[in-house]
Amino acid sequence: MHRTTPRAIRGVAAFAAGALLLSLAACGSDEPSAPAANDGGSIDVVTRWTAGNSAAAAQKRVFDAFTAETGIKINLTEGLEAIDDQVETAVAAGKSPDLVIVNLFDKTVGWLDAGVTVPVDQYVKDWGLADKMKPQALDEWRVGGVAGGQIQGLPFSGFSWPLWYNTELLTKAGVAEVPKTTEELIAAAKKLRASGVGPVAVGGNDWSGQKLFYQISQSFTDAATMQKVMKEGGYCATPSVMNGIKLFTDLRDAKVFVDNVAGLSADDMYASYYSGKAAIMSAGSWAYTESKAAGTGIETRTALGGLPVPDGSAYPKPTAYQGFTGVGFMITKQGAEPDRIDKVRRLVTKFYDQPIVGDFVKDASILPPVTGDFASFATDPLLKSSLGLDAEVDYAVLPDVWIGSASDPITQVLTGAYGEATPQEICASLDTATKG
Repeated sequence: MHRTTPRAIRGVAAFAAGALLLSLAACGSDEPSAPAANDGGSIDVVTRWTAGNSAAAAQKRVFDAFTAETGIKINLTEGLEAIDDQVETAVAAGKSPDLVIVNLFDKTVGWLDAGVTVPVDQYVKDWGLADKMKPQALDEWRVGGVAGGQIQGLPFSGFSWPLWYNTELLTKAGVAEVPKTTEELIAAAKKLRASGVGPVAVGGNDWSGQKLFYQISQSFTDAATMQKVMKEGGYCATPSVMNGIKLFTDLRDAKVFVDNVAGLSADDMYASYYSGKAAIMSAGSWAYTESKAAGTGIETRTALGGLPVPDGSAYPKPTAYQGFTGVGFMITKQGAEPDRIDKVRRLVTKFYDQPIVGDFVKDASILPPVTGDFASFATDPLLKSSLGLDAEVDYAVLPDVWIGSASDPITQVLTGAYGEATPQEICASLDTATKG
């Protein structure tokens, strides 16, 4: 999942980092750990897949089986919302984990350059993964997202990221079909509001709003130009991007988003959509199984589709996101030490066994980064639906690897964009945030 915490509220990270240090201190201290059954040593792991996450149960099954087979104990720390800050603090304090299971997003994009983690190019070859991995998945984990760049980690959790439409609410409001154009979206929003239902729910003050903004703002821009602007700035100086930002404010001012959107989080978005208070949201495949767990039956009333496009769009069809920068395995310098890397290898490669990948497809609706037939594991109806989206949507440029560590200040800027900021104010603030 692409979750992060705006820097403005990261004061809580100090407490979280302290908790992580206490946990890792026990793992990385000179005191011997209690030996595992076969005295196989231990591996210190920090994971994004925490209790309540749809992938946590599948992860636990891997860890339990691994320890039973090898005698190697997993010293597990659950990463909190500011997992990037937590790990950096632990590394700086000499209490580094061996392995971090985390998104390639925000600060983690810069971990290789910062010396927190090591490149995995040679491991991909030596560990027998080169022939299994989809080239697209590896390329997305390369520095700069370019061919030839060092591979920053091993991708595991690929995702689709469509728009979700509550067809029951649309029908009751008099909207006969899922909107395909922005004109149709504006018309649908008016009808939904008239029926007492919110239109598009999104977290205007966090990562979810950031992603939707970028999806809208690149509507008139080709991929290469958008990547360059995301990485280097130049929002104000690029007419096609300015047209996209203007489109965003037009949609905002037409009340396409739910009320008070600038103050909402992704959790608010999920709650509004699952409960039927909003008819549309933008959410990734990690939420497919979680939507069923909400117990409202929303998964049976949902049609997946793309973001409606304007006249003259660079994309012929509605857009969605798809990628492999979801959760993967990043190996720290400590984990790469000669006395630890073989243990890390044995754990990481176990995750790529086909039955285990299939288990994650079934439980967490991941899109596998490895080749193979996983159709029988795709039991979730929303996952099955998303696998057929290729013919219906075009895929936009996901900003994560391009905006890198500027993600947090950009999210702060975009909270204002969901408020009352003008296109010129938005582009100028994005240029400032990008250039640091």
